[in-house]
Amino acid sequence: MTSEKTFITKYLDTIIELSNETGMSKKEVRAILDITLSNQNPKLINFNEIKTEIKTFVTINIFSLVCKL
Repeated sequence: MTSEKTFITKYLDTIIELSNETGMSKKEVRAILDITLSNQNPKLINFNEIKTEIKTFVTINIFSLVCKL
C-alpha cells in the first residue's frame, strides 16, 4: 500500500510542479502526464525524467510555433 501512496504523491507533485514551471493549467498537465504514463509500469517510472521530457516537448512546440510566425 505504501508504494501506491508514494506513486500518487509523486504523480500529484509532478502535476503541480509542471503546471508552475510551464504555465499550463493543472488539467492540461494531467492530460499530458496521463498519456505519458499510460503504457508504463508504475513501479519503474522516474518522474524527474518524465518531467524533463514533457518540458522539452512543450519548449520545442512553442519554439516551432514562434518560428512559423
